[in-house]
Amino acid sequence: MNKLKKKKAGIKDFFKGKHGRNFLLTLDVLLAIAFFAQPDLYYNPQAPDFFDRFYADSLIICGGLWAVLVFLTVKKIHFSAEVNRILTYIAGIATPFIAFLWLEFYNDAQFWVPIFSIPFLYLVLDIIVYYVIYVLFLLIFNSIRAASICMVVVTAVFGIFNYELTLFRSMSFIASDIYSFVTAVSVANTYQVQIDVDTAEFFMMALVLVALLLKLDKVKLFKWKGRIVYAIVSCMIFAGFTQVYVYSDYLEDIGVDFRVYRPQYKYRYYGTLLTTMRTFGYLHVTQPEEYSVNAVKKITKQYTENESTETQEKNTSTQNKTTKKPNVIAIMNESFADLKAVGDLQTSKDYMPFFRKLKENTIKGYTYSSVFGGNTANSEFEFMTGNTLAFLPDNSVPYQLFLRSKTAGLTYTLKDQGYSPCYALHPFYKTGYGRYKVYPLMGFDKFYTSDNFSVFTDTVNYHITDSEDYKKLISLYENRTDKDKPFYLFNVTMQNHGSYDGSTLETGDEVQIEGDLQSYSKAEQYLNMIKMSDKALKELVHYFEKVDEPTVIVFFGDHQPDLEETFYNRLLHTDIQKLEGEDLEQLYKVPFLIWANYDIKEENVEKTSNNYLSTYLAEVAGIKKTGYLEYLTKLREEIPAINAIGYWDKNGKFYEIDDKKSPYYDLIHEYNLLEYNNLFGKDNQQKEFFYLKE
Repeated sequence: MNKLKKKKAGIKDFFKGKHGRNFLLTLDVLLAIAFFAQPDLYYNPQAPDFFDRFYADSLIICGGLWAVLVFLTVKKIHFSAEVNRILTYIAGIATPFIAFLWLEFYNDAQFWVPIFSIPFLYLVLDIIVYYVIYVLFLLIFNSIRAASICMVVVTAVFGIFNYELTLFRSMSFIASDIYSFVTAVSVANTYQVQIDVDTAEFFMMALVLVALLLKLDKVKLFKWKGRIVYAIVSCMIFAGFTQVYVYSDYLEDIGVDFRVYRPQYKYRYYGTLLTTMRTFGYLHVTQPEEYSVNAVKKITKQYTENESTETQEKNTSTQNKTTKKPNVIAIMNESFADLKAVGDLQTSKDYMPFFRKLKENTIKGYTYSSVFGGNTANSEFEFMTGNTLAFLPDNSVPYQLFLRSKTAGLTYTLKDQGYSPCYALHPFYKTGYGRYKVYPLMGFDKFYTSDNFSVFTDTVNYHITDSEDYKKLISLYENRTDKDKPFYLFNVTMQNHGSYDGSTLETGDEVQIEGDLQSYSKAEQYLNMIKMSDKALKELVHYFEKVDEPTVIVFFGDHQPDLEETFYNRLLHTDIQKLEGEDLEQLYKVPFLIWANYDIKEENVEKTSNNYLSTYLAEVAGIKKTGYLEYLTKLREEIPAINAIGYWDKNGKFYEIDDKKSPYYDLIHEYNLLEYNNLFGKDNQQKEFFYLKE
């Protein structure tokens, strides 16, 4: 302990001495050099007049803050004990409020969030978050100076991190991102940090505030007995805070709610940290109204006591045609979307010609995902389980939050009918969304990742191409050990993953955007990637056309690409921030197809959703359905598409999920009860409904 104190004293003496000040002054000089090494922060070469090329506000503000920082570095300032104590307490009272103003004004610059547009009640609730965080820092450090410095540093780190995260994926930080840390790190190498003028000013202000606080002498807040009392009081404050902000319905009751695809759009209504705290409330799944095991049994009874005659006939009919169970290949293609079906897009060449021409023995159309631009795992969750994100917390990732034990779904349904081993293929890191933990719970026996590809494998934008991915798929099919059993593989591709840099050196530039959107190079790069995906799909289908064994391929996009917001604004001829309800669904529309190398009835599906795709697959492949699949098959007749935004009825009318006036509300509520029992029923899960009878 004495050694630690001596070490701390030595560091303190160093920075108070001449050598320490010279060291800090050197850092100040390096900071200035770093600023001028980024011309975008202060210079616009396209301005016609020489003096107009310089950003005066950037040079004045950053220059002024740098001058203050240098002054505080070289100037010794000493206060008397009494003055130091007064200034310390002022800092303690003011720091959380300064952090609030500082972060909100930064977000005003980055996310167009004028602080004075936020209603007063929400402002107060937002400020309370800062003070509660500060109370915890005081508990940890027992020093106002240390707590204030920590508050400034944490605010700066969160503000800049949140902004960079939003640039990377077009969505700000939410609570469930804590569970996605490993996944985020795995794709971080494809992203370049972007520093703009506002971020530079924000960072410089952080340094100045820290330098000012360091001029104060440390004052211990409590002795050990007082610290114990403060710890008890702090815990009570924090418990009350979490109850109100996270676990209770208070925030929702006063209107703090957001079912939008971009949480940062709500900063302007609720403030930054209040919006962020609201997302923690969404990690908690509330039991549906009137939920009980008996209520669930009442719904499942008709499916578990007597198997549907209609389903038996369909199964028998298909199996007679194919003579054996077909191989099943399910492909969720990364960011595969048809932007022409989303809005007004003109291109020099079709980017998915094979997909459009494929009609024989094909069911295809559009499925509505529950995610936009990211959270891929949610689309596969809906497809694999038949569950919908509509009843789960906004922007949550079930793979990371809710799947902790054996999970019913398509894989177990196939496994119970002789499909073995069950393969999963994803040409990226196994840790993404915790798949290496989740897939065994879903029934997969083998999981192949980028570790199973050669270092010489072709890549585009740092990701393994679809062509190479499908070659691995074919290799697994050809080299399986037990060829008497039907083959099943679920594949999540990686080729089209962002971020996009606008370069077509790897993709080629066959597809060029024409008209009003031709300046969007990232979108053009993306479309050429889709052209590559389309070609790879063609090669895969042609391979299985020649295979003697009956085979079914399910292919769908996980979500639309994360392109510039201005691109989507112009594509849809509207401000996408203002989209709601059915209009917002345009951003969740992706193509799908089900193809077989034997005769099936062709069909064009105007709209469906990921949770229903396995029901179409079951009918095409002659798979015996679980009670849940039978239920979903009937449900889709009344409600053909449902996702996190809302649902359509069979007549094409759109409803919000929680619309109690909808004539389909009881059906939606039934679905909610079943899904809750499926995911959270534990020992009360109706296994005979979600799994095939043994």
